[in-house]
Amino acid sequence: MTQDRRHLIIGTAGHVDHGKTALVGALTGIETDRLKEERERGLSIELGFAYFDLPDNSRAGIVDVPGHEKFIRNMLSGAYGMDIVLFVVDAKEGVQEQTLEHLAILDLLGISNGILVMTKSDLASKDELTEATEMTQEMLEGTTLEGIPAISVSSITGTGLDSLKQMIVQQVDLATKAQEQNGIPRLYIDRIFTVEGFGAVVTGTLIGGSINREQRMIILPHGDVVRVRGIQVHNEHADVAQAGQRTALNLSGTTADKIERGDVLCPIEFSQVTDNIDVSLQVLSSFPRMLEHWGRFRLYLGTRELFCRLILLVDEAILPGENVQVQLRLEQPILTFRGDRVILRDFSAQHTVGGGEVINPFAPKHKRFTQETIATLTRWQEADDTQVVNTLLQNSSTLCVAESFLYYYLPYSKAEVKTILNTLESDGKIVRWDTSKRLPLISDASRTKETTDRILSSLSEFHADQPLLNGQNASQLCRDLQIDELAFEKITESLIKSKDIVKDGNLLRLSSHEIQFSEEESSAKEILEKIYYDAGINSPSLNELSTLLPDLTPQLIESTFYALMNLGQIIKTYDNLYIHKEKSDELKRKLIEFLRENETISVGEFRELAGTTRKYAVPFLEYCDTENVTVRDGNVRKLSSKQEK
Repeated sequence: MTQDRRHLIIGTAGHVDHGKTALVGALTGIETDRLKEERERGLSIELGFAYFDLPDNSRAGIVDVPGHEKFIRNMLSGAYGMDIVLFVVDAKEGVQEQTLEHLAILDLLGISNGILVMTKSDLASKDELTEATEMTQEMLEGTTLEGIPAISVSSITGTGLDSLKQMIVQQVDLATKAQEQNGIPRLYIDRIFTVEGFGAVVTGTLIGGSINREQRMIILPHGDVVRVRGIQVHNEHADVAQAGQRTALNLSGTTADKIERGDVLCPIEFSQVTDNIDVSLQVLSSFPRMLEHWGRFRLYLGTRELFCRLILLVDEAILPGENVQVQLRLEQPILTFRGDRVILRDFSAQHTVGGGEVINPFAPKHKRFTQETIATLTRWQEADDTQVVNTLLQNSSTLCVAESFLYYYLPYSKAEVKTILNTLESDGKIVRWDTSKRLPLISDASRTKETTDRILSSLSEFHADQPLLNGQNASQLCRDLQIDELAFEKITESLIKSKDIVKDGNLLRLSSHEIQFSEEESSAKEILEKIYYDAGINSPSLNELSTLLPDLTPQLIESTFYALMNLGQIIKTYDNLYIHKEKSDELKRKLIEFLRENETISVGEFRELAGTTRKYAVPFLEYCDTENVTVRDGNVRKLSSKQEK
């Protein structure tokens, strides 16, 4: 099939028995009442699907939704993804109960492109047709469908059908095609069945991007990873399904009994689901009562119906007609993105409460009625794309956020998101981290600077308090400052690269830091250095120093001793044995010369060479092994390959 032709989804809406199914049949030649019960009762229960080609060669998928109030859930499933709605009213009967409810739902979903179709015109007089049309247009005032063009048709005689097709073509260019702005392919599943020999097949309207044959995807919320074995678009095989198309997908890796209407098929990288969302909610003026905290309602998103609790954050109660930010605590996890439209109905499914827009798909729990909460919700509702990024990064529980997570808040193409981030980076609003081995990370620039300043300040204070120590333990510094480990790692790596700090093993220090000795400590330093220099390999342990130096306090001895170790003047071999660096270097040279002449050396031979006992000889030889001076070979040692000329 031709993939470059224009595709659009037309939906129907209106009261039961006002001729929606007959209109679809007249336009397409396809009977959309599939169920035996539907044909017997003359009443649409499930969604019906058909397609036809318009005069400009555009292919229109058409969704016939049930009008009866008992099947509003199915109507909502069909309304999702519409580009144009045919708002159907019986020319003789005029506006009825479900006409009003369907209009309210379309208004809440933000569907603004449509055509008012007055059906059964052959059964109405000219005056009846004029009056019904004018009354319906008055009803549309103040809604998203205000001012849409009107046409009268008869599905029996064919009157007006050709004109309706031409009118649809004219409306196509006016259609707000969200899928062209939305780069993330999502298929909200509305039908599931099994084809013998092929397995599970799902259908839905593709929102955003495209799906390719053989592509691996995930079904949420249960998480089965599947492969798209085959694609059909309007009963024709295809290699690719494009945004705006009704499509059927044959899936491997799952079975039909594991999939439910309302599940969503999406790329594997967008597998995070949520059970807590902040929503800007518009309550219908027609809803018969006020909304109270913790009320239980039905939420509709895409083709999903689930129960939720209403968390009131701004007022104790919400009156009909009010628009307010609320939180919805969901009883099942869902995939949702900022800007998704939702509908709320009461628990008994008798009334549509209202609808709105997801402003934070991964909302934290808020303190109710505080100015901070109200300000946060307002900021989320009013934020433009760049402010969304700033708000997300400023309020994130972690400093570093994966760039891929932004797509839940900016569900656009990669090119569009990259442009937004490039602008923010050039304006100094965000920091992008070098993550060649990981997913790209970003942080808020002001939070990053504040955290960086805290690390540098803490190191400065540590050096002031502990001037004889080489640096502070990195893990301890991270814990003390209560910084998440990934952020600490990224910031310290940056500070090391910029030469603001130095990492020595597991210690961090300011590059400007030098160990400083007081007059008393300088005197102790000279004494200790002389003891270790004179002793050579036969040096005392730290514990033995207190006996050798009774005039010095244990605290002074210990702090000075470790300062000399940090300076590299005293080196630890093994078993708490130490040696002066100059004596160690001298002994290493003797050992290397011996091995170049004799190839091997035993412990006994080294004892004679060093003028020491086994107590000191063995630890020093083991130290030389770790320093790649020697290599042990049984009971002897040879020169390491790194030392050979």
